[in-house]
Amino acid sequence: MPNTVIPDSAANRLAFFKNLKQQITDHAAALKLSPADVAAINALLDPLIAKLQTLVDTDAAQSQASADVEHALGDSRKDLLALFEQLRANPGAKGAIAEAMQILSSKTQRDKNSIKPRIKAEAVPGHVRITGTKNYAELVNIYMRIVGTANWVLVGIKRKKFPFDDQTPLKTPGVPEAREYMARGVINDEEIGEPSDIVQVTFGG
Repeated sequence: MPNTVIPDSAANRLAFFKNLKQQITDHAAALKLSPADVAAINALLDPLIAKLQTLVDTDAAQSQASADVEHALGDSRKDLLALFEQLRANPGAKGAIAEAMQILSSKTQRDKNSIKPRIKAEAVPGHVRITGTKNYAELVNIYMRIVGTANWVLVGIKRKKFPFDDQTPLKTPGVPEAREYMARGVINDEEIGEPSDIVQVTFGG
């Protein structure tokens, strides 16, 4: 009999243990489990489920907060850029004052058309993990397609940081599939630069 594999991602672990708890409760009689047995099992599972639920809720809140911030920055960008220009033109904003406000930069501006993210893909139980660098882009969009198909599916929208876990289920349950992943840099809500090199991975679920 194969060993039970506990999923890697928090969301999948939460679903796994909640399902296990429910199945044990529903089939306690068939499993010949006494109320004391079920209580002991719940005492083992409930703390795990509670901690996983907190983690999943926190991740969801963080993702939403991150998206809200990016949205707010996008809405305010025009006015912010105008403010920066106004401050740079202010005769009082020179030397130490300008440096303290951090509105001047000695860094060479990167040509946005040359930005090209770099990614790697690794299949692990329950998902495909995408790691890499944004290469000066503010955000990245991550795309996936099944090898041999033409259309890309957007699976990671405006990601601020790596890693990204693609939890897209197998097209046919139980049948491993070869997938391709690609990323595009995003600045000011617009995809820019060159797409990353396409990476391929076989995902077994």
